Amino acid sequence: MMNKKHITIAVLLLFFLSACQKDTDVFVPDAGQQLDSAWVSTITSNAQVTILANRLAGTFDNTEFQVNALSDTVFGNNTGFVVEIPRGTLSLAGTAYTGTVRAEFKLLLKKGDFIRYGVPTVSNRFPLESGGAFLVRLFNPSGTPVIVNPSKRISIRYIDELAKPNMSLYYSTAAPTSAAIFNWIKDTDSQVSIWQSATVSNQRGYVVSTARTGWLNVDRLLEQTPSTEVNVVLPNLFSNANTAVYMVFKNIRSVVQLSGNNVTRTFGFTNIPVNSEVKFITISKVGDSYYLGIKDDKITANYSGFVKPEISNLEKINQLLNSL
Repeated sequence: MMNKKHITIAVLLLFFLSACQKDTDVFVPDAGQQLDSAWVSTITSNAQVTILANRLAGTFDNTEFQVNALSDTVFGNNTGFVVEIPRGTLSLAGTAYTGTVRAEFKLLLKKGDFIRYGVPTVSNRFPLESGGAFLVRLFNPSGTPVIVNPSKRISIRYIDELAKPNMSLYYSTAAPTSAAIFNWIKDTDSQVSIWQSATVSNQRGYVVSTARTGWLNVDRLLEQTPSTEVNVVLPNLFSNANTAVYMVFKNIRSVVQLSGNNVTRTFGFTNIPVNSEVKFITISKVGDSYYLGIKDDKITANYSGFVKPEISNLEKINQLLNSL
């Protein structure tokens, strides 16, 4: 039987252990929670990081219009994003298409939106400087895609006060997802130019002539000399199955998603210009909890950094993305 002294010591010990646990970074999940804290070679559709991406995903603009053989068609929104479709341009199953078209479209200019929509600015493991990414998809009333005749062109125009010369059009053949690193491919058959408003002072932007639809991006490669590999480490709770890591460039419109390496248990990327000023953003879903990590830094040769995520929620994560 324990005497009073032993009972007092036991109570104090339990109190001490409880106090110590509050000061640690150990996460104690509720029973039955899916953590996905193990590193994996393939990210699945039910992984926590994929679920998180779906919950952060943005919406698209939609409109419906009629296409005929006698006149051109124009659609867009009140932000200055305009798509012009010359008559005889659209095709369905190899035949010129007329009739009802349902359009789905969106223009991205904010760096946080590149994260939200899952389209970071990367081409074949090289970072890009973006002049804006946009989605244009066309369907008939039954949902079948309507395409642009390869011998024709549509025109896409939008406002960007930061418009720069020597930009090219890039496209993607894959749907955005956090389960795979998104990649842009340079298009050699489209044209990008700068337009200047004749009526509004200092208003300018890009005009794109292309036969492509889907996800498109006006870009140019970042200057690569000198460049380096970047690696980021997170606490053990976080893995490529529950966390996405992004590097946001501060002075240019560029966002890179770092790939998770299940062997080294790091997030990394290559060909990053040395001396770049960046902000690392980590977003995680661990069980029913959300985590957000933020770190400002300057890239040095063979960069290796540590980011410690903090407990957060979807509202705070969305606020951060909106501020970038």
